[in-house]
This record gives sequence, C-alpha cells and structure tokens, in this order.
Amino acid sequence: MEHLIQLFGRFHPLVVHLPIGILFLAVGLELPVRKKKYAFLAPILPLLWAAGFVSAVVACIAGYLLKQSGGYDEAALEVHQYMGIALAVTAGLVFFLKKYRAYGRLQLPVAVLSGVLLMGTGHYGGNLTHGEDFLTQPVMALLGKEPVKVVREPITDIEQAVVFHDLVEPVLEEKCYNCHSSSKQKGKLRLDSPELILKGGKHGEVIVAGNAANSELYKRLLLPEEDDDRMPPKGKTQLTQDEIELIRWWIAQGQADFKTTVANVPQDKDIKPILAQYGGGDTGSGEEAGSGTTMDMPAVAVAKAKPADVAALRKLGAVVTPLTPEQTFLAVNLVNNPGFSDEHMDALLKLGEQVVWLDLSDTKITDKGLQQVGKLKNLTRLSLDNTAISDKGLAYLKHSESLLYLNLYHTSISDKGLKNLEGIPNLKALYLWQTHVTPQGVALVKQAIGDHIEINYGSDTDIL
Repeated sequence: MEHLIQLFGRFHPLVVHLPIGILFLAVGLELPVRKKKYAFLAPILPLLWAAGFVSAVVACIAGYLLKQSGGYDEAALEVHQYMGIALAVTAGLVFFLKKYRAYGRLQLPVAVLSGVLLMGTGHYGGNLTHGEDFLTQPVMALLGKEPVKVVREPITDIEQAVVFHDLVEPVLEEKCYNCHSSSKQKGKLRLDSPELILKGGKHGEVIVAGNAANSELYKRLLLPEEDDDRMPPKGKTQLTQDEIELIRWWIAQGQADFKTTVANVPQDKDIKPILAQYGGGDTGSGEEAGSGTTMDMPAVAVAKAKPADVAALRKLGAVVTPLTPEQTFLAVNLVNNPGFSDEHMDALLKLGEQVVWLDLSDTKITDKGLQQVGKLKNLTRLSLDNTAISDKGLAYLKHSESLLYLNLYHTSISDKGLKNLEGIPNLKALYLWQTHVTPQGVALVKQAIGDHIEINYGSDTDIL
C-alpha cells in the first residue's frame, strides 16, 4: 500500500500543470469577455472553471499523497498545501456562481482571488522543488542585486585546510544541498550542518566514523545511476571520482569533530594526488603528484574486458568502473553487496587480467575466496577490511607482485600473517587498524619491504 501511495503521489508534479494552465486561462478571460468584442467567449468560462476545479482537486489529492513521503520543509509545505486547497475551493465557487448565475457581483472578485492564490501556490511549489530563491533570484538579478554567496577563502596551504569545511562541505553544498538542506529534506536528511549530518535521516545514521564502507553517505554514491537509492539521483549533477574519494577519505579517517586539518589526517595513496590539485600539499615525489591515479596502473598491455563478463559481475551487485580511456583496466567495488562470497569468485576471475582495483570490504569473502584473488595478477589495490580472512589466507597474496595498496582494517590478521607480505616488494601502503598485529610485527614488515612502505597502524597519528 505504501508503494501505491508513493506512486500516485509522484503524479503530483505532472497533474498540477493542468489546473495551472486551465485556471490561468480562465482568470485571463474574465475581463475580456465583459466587452462586447469578446462576449462570444463567455459560454466557455463555466467549463474552464469546472475543469480547473476538478483538476485542482486531483492535484491536491496527489500532493497530499506526495507529502507522506516526507523530505520537504514543513513550514513551506503547509503554506503550499493550504493555498492549493483554497485555490480549488475558490475555483469551485466561481464555477457555481457562473453556472447558477448567482451573485453576479462576486464573480469577478472571487476570480481575481483565484488568480492570486494560483500565483502564490505556484510560487511556494517552485520553492519546495527548486529552493527558496527560485523566483526571487532572477528578480533580484534584474534589479542589480545579486544574492549573497558564501565566500570561501582560497586554499593556499593544503596542509592547513580544514578537511570538512574546506574540502568536503563545498562538494555537499554544490551537489547535495538541493535535496538535503533547509528548503528540502529527502529522507528527512539534512547535510547543511555537522550536527544534522551526525543526526542522519529517517533510515538512521549516514556516516560511521572510521568506516566509509558502512556509511550510507558514501555507499549511495557508488550505486549505478539507474538505482533508486543512488545519490545524487539520475538526472542530477553527479559527483566526480575525486569528490567521491574525498568523502571516502574524510569518513574513513574518523574525523567526527569536523575541525581537523589535513596535516593531522593520514594521507593514503588514493588521496594524495587529489590533495595535490589544491596546491601546497606534500604528496611525496613529483612523479607521484603529477601522475595522479595512473601511477597505480600496471605497465602491461591487456585486452578489453568482454561486455558479457562485466554485465555478469554487475548482476551480482558490483560497481565496475573503467580506469583507462581504452577500458582495459577496471575497478571493481562490492561495498554495496555484503552478500558477495567465495562462491561468486568465478565471475570475478573472468576479468582476471583487467581488474586492478578491487574492494571487497564488508563482504563474506574468506580465505578460500582469497585464494582466487591471488590469481588476479595485475591487481594493484585491494581492500579486505571487515572480512573474515585470516593469516592463512594472506599466504595466497605473497606472489602478488603488482600489489601496491592493501587494506586489512578490522580483520583477524596477526604478525604471523604479515610474514606473507614480505615477498611483495612493491607494496607502498598497508592499513592495519584494529587487527592483532603488534608494533614488533609492523617493524619487521617495514624492515623486510623497505622504507618506501607507509603502514597505518592504530591511531590517526600512528603512521610508521
């Protein structure tokens, strides 16, 4: 029943244009028909008012059903709703007066009142859909008074920039505020203040500090555009890959106070090239900073993946993204499919040469599945956080010579398992938060692989 109500409610934006057009014409003809030249049009006025009344009632019903889904500013919605009801009533009253030729002197005043209500209802409806300044902004522009905009100071030193205020908030403001701010709250969610972000929406929290894979704010950015839960929805301006990565990094570092600067947050290999675009940041060597994500591409030539194999993996809930213009190398993200398990690995292995980035966070993958992952010979990035893998499973990765980035956050890995990584000479970044690894085990890995590896272990400031 809920879905049926939602369906009829969504017809409101369509049917509401009928009374607008009909009543606009009816109001517009009220004065001309009183002149002899246009008197021949008078007989159609009762029909117009009748049609306007009926269509306005239908629009009111659909609007009421749409209201049940929530997501709109309550104060503005109430004004829009009651003005719409008043418009339907006055339209019906004009029809009654004309049909029965009663109270002739009242016909024109009530028709004019309908016109005023029509404009008011439309104005508030436009505000609900497009924002409070939908009508006033162009009017003020014509008067030479541009709206006051939030002026942000340019970032001159990225290390001193506040992660949320200077990097994340501008993305939310540009891409998310239209649906999640004071004027509109889809899913009863507002993103225009730290307190409201932490509060979440009608489905609960949207960020889990320190765990982007379990945060709805991040997960919904990765869904296919055709998915109803995709944010922003299809047809809206989408976030870029860099913007999505900024949000992932911000959540993953657990910065719930919203005041931390870049200098105080660990910078993994994914985020450094993005921060470098703002200038003034320490991104390592000049080669890394200038090459962006291409530095994580294997220096081998592979054939383009078969569309049927890609489609089969997407049916399992994977987000498959080409990383090169030739669409030879692929990123596979399964963060939105926690049911993915060892038995589904065959679909992944069909893309064995093309998959270079693989995110299996929060899936049901075990050591058995990790044995198959070890066969992905061109894999450069692998995320296994929040999975059931063990020390035994890491043995299957010891020949993954292309592997540069490995995330083992919140797994049962211990010092014993880390010994299997000593044979991966190119490994540059290793994440070991909430594992059973000791500082002694970390030191041995660093000694075996070399000083080029960045090991994130324990707290925000514990980078070895």
